[in-house]
Amino acid sequence: MSEPTIPALPDSCWPVDWGCADQTWLDGLDPAVKDRSAAMATQVLRSLTGHVVGGCPITVRPCAKGCGAGSFRAAPVAAGNAEALGVRVGPWWASIDVDGQWINTWCGCTTECSCAFVPEVWLPAPVGGVVEVLVDGVVLAQDSYRVDNGNRLVRLDGQTWPKCQDMTAAADGPGAFAVTYYNGFRVDGLASWVAGILAVEFAKSCTGGKCRLPSGVQSITRLGVAYEIPSGMFENGLTGIREVDSWVRLWNPHQLKSASQVWSPDLRPARRTTSWPVTP
Repeated sequence: MSEPTIPALPDSCWPVDWGCADQTWLDGLDPAVKDRSAAMATQVLRSLTGHVVGGCPITVRPCAKGCGAGSFRAAPVAAGNAEALGVRVGPWWASIDVDGQWINTWCGCTTECSCAFVPEVWLPAPVGGVVEVLVDGVVLAQDSYRVDNGNRLVRLDGQTWPKCQDMTAAADGPGAFAVTYYNGFRVDGLASWVAGILAVEFAKSCTGGKCRLPSGVQSITRLGVAYEIPSGMFENGLTGIREVDSWVRLWNPHQLKSASQVWSPDLRPARRTTSWPVTP
């Protein structure tokens, strides 16, 4: 049986600042212990913040509820203008109001804040930054879209997002629509510094040194480096380390396990790419 490993976040996703460690001690630290400690620290911090900070880019494949007529939330009923009560208005649109009822409205304005059609897709929040948008294998310019409300990808170049796509096609192939973005807020210098503080304590625990982790932490050495952390080690969502907990409270004051989300039966969640073919 192979030894379980802790998946590390690449430095580009969560860099670790070891500046608080004693340099002599750090120089003598086993590289394997250092790498594992950094991986453990970043994963723990991501969990304690409710997974709203850190993480590497993910790729999603947005799609509509269906490809047939009437699958949009709002669709034009009639083109052109109509005369009502002697006033020229229109065109008329069928849309869903706040109570979930279908109503006919005309541009004048509606509850969507604008008379202009705004093509947008909903992404699993939070959106910490869009890396790339691919449509039919073409990378869109970054000034051709923006993010509203933390999860709405709005198109600005006068085009619309694809209504449907070929899910059998590669993300960068014809007929595909893929969005790659950070599903969490980007790590700043303070987050890197806090990760370094926590990583030092994990490393000390592993090597038998005195550390500031909560009592009850057990460490063993097996085939090099390994950790055994009892269930409920951070039961209250805090580590017991003052600097680390101060930072965690900034991002997760209510000790949430995951980020809050709003779900609607009118919206189909985007398909997320979770694996790719393995290259020999």
